Amino acid sequence: MIRGRDTGTHVEADNPVTEKVRANFVHVVLDDLNSAYLEDDRPWVVGFSGGKDSTALAQLVYYMLARLPSHQRRRRVYLLASDTRVEAPSISARIRKELSLIDAAAERDKLPLTTHLVFPRLNDTFWVNMIGRGYPSPIAHFRWCTDRLKIKPASEFIKSVVNRSGAVIILLGARKEESASRARSMQAHSIEGQRYRPHVDLPRAWVYTPLQDLTTNEIWVYLLQVPSPWAGDNRGLITLYRRAGGGECPLVIDTTTPACGQSRFGCWTCTVVEKDRSMEALALAGQENLWPLLLLRDYLKEIRDKRGSRYNLRRNGQAPLRRSTGESMTNTGPFTHKMRMEILRRVLDAQKQAGMQIIEGDELEIIQEIWNREESDHPDKPSVPRNAVSLVWRHVFKEQPMPSSGHSSPKDLAVEDRLLHEVCKECGISFEMMCELRDVEEKFSHLKRRHGLPEEMRDVVRKAVRH
Repeated sequence: MIRGRDTGTHVEADNPVTEKVRANFVHVVLDDLNSAYLEDDRPWVVGFSGGKDSTALAQLVYYMLARLPSHQRRRRVYLLASDTRVEAPSISARIRKELSLIDAAAERDKLPLTTHLVFPRLNDTFWVNMIGRGYPSPIAHFRWCTDRLKIKPASEFIKSVVNRSGAVIILLGARKEESASRARSMQAHSIEGQRYRPHVDLPRAWVYTPLQDLTTNEIWVYLLQVPSPWAGDNRGLITLYRRAGGGECPLVIDTTTPACGQSRFGCWTCTVVEKDRSMEALALAGQENLWPLLLLRDYLKEIRDKRGSRYNLRRNGQAPLRRSTGESMTNTGPFTHKMRMEILRRVLDAQKQAGMQIIEGDELEIIQEIWNREESDHPDKPSVPRNAVSLVWRHVFKEQPMPSSGHSSPKDLAVEDRLLHEVCKECGISFEMMCELRDVEEKFSHLKRRHGLPEEMRDVVRKAVRH
């Protein structure tokens, strides 16, 4: 390795490309990153999803920092990754490994760069909403999961950086060539002649896409020819793409990010796409433990509109009306409690067959708490045993004890959720009620006039008191 000039690092910082790479596009991006980094002190949040584009961006940012003299590295850089708790297993494992390597390398090279992995709140996870509350399987015009699993966790981290620093620049590996929808979205929100565009939802946050004009071929050539500065496995990434035939699901920071297409890595539970071709290809390539997950995903898609699988009333007790005629619609409410128990059984069956954790102990506890409340509150008066979750667990795992929330890794929960859960337990207050109150407050938080907030909060408390 060549030591970078006047930097004390161990990466090839002066010229991190070989002659085989078309050097002009790499140097254009590096020079633009260098110029952007030195122009002010706003911290950077670099989106990292583990795919080719975000890996190339992270690598370029790392090399740019490494070639700077140490006294010019004033701006903090946060490498942000998101785990929805239902990520494709191959991508989830890769993200964790890469983040660990990046942290170690940045410390070695004395770079102002740290990695951060965020998770959805316990109250927002996929299984808590589908099995606990009965949310139907997501479809294109009802992607209830995107905000809860992806946008919220990333936004909360970005807000925390803004609160500490006053402003933030978000770097994304989005490229116009990646898809027509992405190109249209980027064009619609860009400002001609400007490096940054304002974030659509977060004040004092700007978005920067330094790779937007690069081609897919240029990204792959760069990753093949330029060694990872943190000794990451770029060739392993290429093998993963080749086996899966997939693309990259970017870090989602707002609703302008297009949905992942049919051949992209993302949540393995996604029912928005017709078939999960990436997971199928990986399973066919030898990862046989993915078949139970694929069969479960297909089942979740199949039952969405199955006759009798859902209540006729919504969770608020109202009947959905058909817009064209005004008549009441049937089978369009949440999944029935009988169906939720069947989904839970199938999830646990898939977990047993695949030999991997699909649903966590803390999620099982919250699901039971939600069911207990709805036994008295739901308009259709479901009859659910107060130990229904443990009954389903014993049906699948027999004598194996059901995990408790104490068995979950602390990293899997947001700090505030852990604290809130502990306080609720100590005080004998419903954790579910407190989470609902928080959700109601957040729903009104962006409004100047919060008319209706007290009434909704009182309704939540009344339900808890009745229970």
